[in-house]
Amino acid sequence: MGAPEQVAQRNYSPHWELRQLVKSGLYPDEEAALRSVLRAFYRANPQARVQTVIRAYVAGEISLGRAAALLGVSQEEMKDIVREAGAEIHLGPTTPAEALVDAEHA
Repeated sequence: MGAPEQVAQRNYSPHWELRQLVKSGLYPDEEAALRSVLRAFYRANPQARVQTVIRAYVAGEISLGRAAALLGVSQEEMKDIVREAGAEIHLGPTTPAEALVDAEHA
């Protein structure tokens, strides 16, 4: 690898590329560019989307309803998806504090 290639490789980062997409006028901001990239990634890798949503649900970061909405399925279908992945269905909050946390992640 020649010197110019090494410099270019050292200066490259995903953040740099996002900034370039915005500077080129293709996107209004980096967040819009990133959303577009993620949509394309999930279209090409639908199972990655399912795994990401299941992981967030199992970790308690999102509710079952939110998980279902993210995948565009009903809550009953989401329960099936979670079970098929070998994960446990959360039965809901058992204390007022858990209800608050659940509502925050809905």
